[in-house]
Amino acid sequence: MLGIIRTLVNVIVGVIEFLLSLRFIFKFFTVNVSTPFVAWIYEVTAILVSPFAKILPDLIIGGFVVDFATLVALIVYVLAGYLILQLFSFVSPRHYNRV
Repeated sequence: MLGIIRTLVNVIVGVIEFLLSLRFIFKFFTVNVSTPFVAWIYEVTAILVSPFAKILPDLIIGGFVVDFATLVALIVYVLAGYLILQLFSFVSPRHYNRV
């Protein structure tokens, strides 16, 4: 049962990281927001990034934008997934080989 939960946590964190990575890349290259796919990515990830908004301002270098809120969100969600997996490892029963 715990194996299924671990797999589910990995899949959820993986999807979140993938979507946030797309958001970061799209913002970095200032992709057209009126494109339906890009607008959908921004809409879906807005709730994931909103707790980290305004921590650091975006950095604009030439025509590129570094979105620090998305970077912080990427790091926090990876750490949260790792901690959840470690928690399951801690509470799962240990199997010992008995001779």
